[in-house]
Amino acid sequence: MIREIINYTKHLKENSPMVFQQNLEPSKGLHLFIELDDEGNLINFPGERSKQWDYYDGKTKTEFLHKIAMYDLVSTYITMNKQKKFDPKQKIHSASPFAFSFNFNFSNEDKDLYGILKKPTKKQKKKNDRLIKKKRLEIVNGRVDDYFNNVTNVFNLGTEEKKWTGRFKTVIKEQIKLKIQEHKKDFLVIKNVWDNLAEKEYCKLYLKNIALETYEDIYEPYLSKNIYNKDVYNLDCEGLTYGVIDYNTTFNDKKYFLKHRTAVLKGGISQRYSGIDAQLIKNFEQLKKNKVFPNPLPLFIDKEEFSNTDLMIKISKEEGAVCYSEILKQFFRIKRNKVLGNYYLLYFSGLKIEDYDFVSRFRYHLGEEGQKPKIKNLFGLTKAKEQISDNTLNHIFHFEADIVGKIFNNSLVKIKENSYSTSYFGEVKPEYVSGGEPVYQMIMKYRKAFYDFIYKSKEQAITDLMWDEILWNSIIADLRKDTRDNKGYSTREYGIKQKLNIWFSLYNYFIHNKNRTDMASKIPELLEKMKSVANNEDEVLATTEEFAFACGQVIYFLLNQSKASERTHALLEPFLQKVKVVQLQNSIAQTINTYKHEISFGKGRFEKLSAQVLAFESDQNLKDYLRLILAGYFAPAVIYEKKEETINE
Repeated sequence: MIREIINYTKHLKENSPMVFQQNLEPSKGLHLFIELDDEGNLINFPGERSKQWDYYDGKTKTEFLHKIAMYDLVSTYITMNKQKKFDPKQKIHSASPFAFSFNFNFSNEDKDLYGILKKPTKKQKKKNDRLIKKKRLEIVNGRVDDYFNNVTNVFNLGTEEKKWTGRFKTVIKEQIKLKIQEHKKDFLVIKNVWDNLAEKEYCKLYLKNIALETYEDIYEPYLSKNIYNKDVYNLDCEGLTYGVIDYNTTFNDKKYFLKHRTAVLKGGISQRYSGIDAQLIKNFEQLKKNKVFPNPLPLFIDKEEFSNTDLMIKISKEEGAVCYSEILKQFFRIKRNKVLGNYYLLYFSGLKIEDYDFVSRFRYHLGEEGQKPKIKNLFGLTKAKEQISDNTLNHIFHFEADIVGKIFNNSLVKIKENSYSTSYFGEVKPEYVSGGEPVYQMIMKYRKAFYDFIYKSKEQAITDLMWDEILWNSIIADLRKDTRDNKGYSTREYGIKQKLNIWFSLYNYFIHNKNRTDMASKIPELLEKMKSVANNEDEVLATTEEFAFACGQVIYFLLNQSKASERTHALLEPFLQKVKVVQLQNSIAQTINTYKHEISFGKGRFEKLSAQVLAFESDQNLKDYLRLILAGYFAPAVIYEKKEETINE
């Protein structure tokens, strides 16, 4: 996979070089251009804000800060350990002869040494901050000579560069400290910024007299030789430097059981990369850090497919930081008949790769026209007093947003106004999952399967048994959480009916059992059967399926007789715990006895349906029919329907 990353980044370098400046941010803190005359004196210092200097808070980025970010990139340290080459005491954090940077972060040991308070009160904070700035400047000023001597030794500088480096050192040591602390009118703005810099924020100075290209030319050879994990493994091979890259590589010298014992190793190392390749990998990491890539990222391996990368980056840049699903939606609008495949799919969590896999062919469209899956309105959902029409799922991200979002209560796929996010990897906090523990457990158990199904087109990732388990637990969680709003309506009924529509409409979509019932057709058939039994003396319940559905209808009617102010659908759950027919019949009979004073006899439909339910005989276990009890309960209640002749009259 490393080689694919190298090839991918090389393609971007050659074909989309501007992408490396996209979303580039400087370090948080104060950034200043230092301009000198031929005598080494400061010119126009500090100058105008947003032209000669500015402060970056991590949010608002001016044109100056965008420009300075490129200087920051080619003058920063690789790792803090490697910074010892420039400053053994690691107080100076720049790695360039034309830049000088430091922050104000002291270790607890240093704070004790210099009398700096670790947790100052509000009254003490201002004085404590002044002490931090004062002590840091004293320390930094004492490190200037050492830093610039080391810089000159590390970098291959020409005569002209050495001259400017010497002037830069002099002006930093003799003038900057004094001028920043001056109280003259010209310095009040920058002094206010200086005084309010946090401990981990930087003060960074860049020599403006040197062109950015020179910064880059000087920095690149240093980077290519010091980019490796351990310098001791660097080798020269045909004039190139080879070594072990930092990228996702650590040495386990002291951890025997973490060492590779089966790979072909040389000196404990399985693979070395050239300095050119190592820089490309570092560039890739930088693009990740800058959030240029969508997440997940398709890493194409076929040169003919690289054009897809260019188009996706173009879409991302034009639309701003959009998510992967939105990029692909626009991609397939442009390339309607495009077949996308032959790529590695990488999912990041910060700079860490959480998951990667090969995708041979990506399924975007869910079938041809007329054959796409539909979510049917089987349970009579209405909106603004109008029946909701069937919902066709056109593409895989339609499935993600409309289906996955709903069945996991907007906790796995979160949609809020224009915000769209997913939680396929990383931490999910149970307390923020609507529905509580049952929904949380389903998310943690099956979220990877949904990720594979949606993003990798692994159609076998979701099974019919998984589908049933998820929907059952999600609906039961909603039953338990059901309450009444201030108008007396159920807070969970609409969502439960949505899930039932989804469950039964896609009941055979993940089929692995050819004998599985077509529930999308079964529910309307059962409703018609209920009407027939309730209205016709000669009709009877003939199957356990019909019995279970009828039980749901009767239970709904009975619980609806309750006058309790806290009456909720949670009252259904005890009925769903009965696994024998006779047990369920006894519970229904007891409930009839409880509410008999509320039932005015002469309601023929209820009497006929309940009589059939109580008279039904079967030894079958009801475990496989509980979903039909649930369906009968939430389906349109035939007991309340008006007679056909009354409607006609």
